[in-house]
Amino acid sequence: MPSDQMIFLLLDLVLIVAAARVLGWLAERLGQPPVIGEIVAGVLAGPTLLGAHLSETVFPHDIRSYLTAFANVGVMIFMFSAGLEMDLRSVAGRRRSVTAVALSAYLTPFALGSAVAVWALARHDGGNRLNFALFIGCALAVTAFPVLARILHDRKLLGTRLGQTAMTCAALDDVLAWCVLAVVIGIARPGLGHHWRLLLFVPLVVVLWWAVRPALDRIAGAGSEKNPSNMVFVGVSGALLLGATTEWIGLHLIFGAFLFGVVFPRRLRTAVDSGAQLLSSIFLPAFFVVAGLQVDLGGLDRTSIAEFAAIMFAALAGKLGGTYSAARFGRTGRTESAALAALMNTRGLTELVILNVGLTIGVIDQRLYSLLVMMALITTAMTAPLLKLFGVPHTLRDDGAPQGTGKTERRADSAVQTEAAAS
Repeated sequence: MPSDQMIFLLLDLVLIVAAARVLGWLAERLGQPPVIGEIVAGVLAGPTLLGAHLSETVFPHDIRSYLTAFANVGVMIFMFSAGLEMDLRSVAGRRRSVTAVALSAYLTPFALGSAVAVWALARHDGGNRLNFALFIGCALAVTAFPVLARILHDRKLLGTRLGQTAMTCAALDDVLAWCVLAVVIGIARPGLGHHWRLLLFVPLVVVLWWAVRPALDRIAGAGSEKNPSNMVFVGVSGALLLGATTEWIGLHLIFGAFLFGVVFPRRLRTAVDSGAQLLSSIFLPAFFVVAGLQVDLGGLDRTSIAEFAAIMFAALAGKLGGTYSAARFGRTGRTESAALAALMNTRGLTELVILNVGLTIGVIDQRLYSLLVMMALITTAMTAPLLKLFGVPHTLRDDGAPQGTGKTERRADSAVQTEAAAS
């Protein structure tokens, strides 16, 4: 790399991390998860605000490939952390009604998204209508599991029945989303000439579960609790290695990193996740900029506005309606059902990862990508206002009582508790 490119790269990395920190902090002050500010920072770096010339001046094309490399590392570490949050025992132990809510929360927006893809987004179809419809359905049906966990943690709702139900439903939805995305990638890459490698994915999962997982358990039991930094190295290195493996197979590097997080020993997940989050905070902001550089809202026309309206309708009606109706059918109270629907409507960073994959493999074009990024940003930002509207307190004290002095907030919290007890 020439010296001038190195200088630009280092300066851009500092600028990216600083902007992500500042806007993430500002988003928190406004009652939003930090990822909202970080996504906005990425969008602001693109041509929408700066214009194509200034955006290319600040982030020259000859260093964007290096930023993409940093972004891929950040995404893999993020997906590893997302895998660490998965508790398959909790998923397996939930009642049938929770599974029904999760399926409805996924299948309803998936069906609406697929229908909208065929009806309203046909001009963006790259030639394979089935694959295009599957991808749009997947993009609208996903719930951002890690962002949801952060929202519940900040509001001290993680240990409540509402929080556990939302986490379980989001975990099941994410598993479905990755499965559908794997199918989409397999169909979208016909020119690789290595279709036989896709057959290796099943034995890879078997090896991970029956060989790698027990080996990691033995390593964890050999005094690794005393020096968790060693396990952070094992975790991150394993995520990168598995990411390279699934990329070679013909899927995407996110799958390997995610799977390694799922099989990682539970006893060390808290310590390892803190180290992974530190690394992610350094590398992941580059992903927001790489994603944001592809967003250009300046070239949208009237048809694009109509398309965006159709996307928002399918996303909101599918996720909110599908979750609420299934929860009510399972005899959950109105307030808790509405709050659960608002939580499941969170898309955030997971959505951006899926959209970036779709743009990379050519399933969607840049104009549709921009619309879907805005959908992800708006639906995630809606979570906090909807929870407030539905009567869920902003946060709880350590003893579980709501913070806040307003009568409306106390009445709303009382309603949540009354309906929970009744159901």
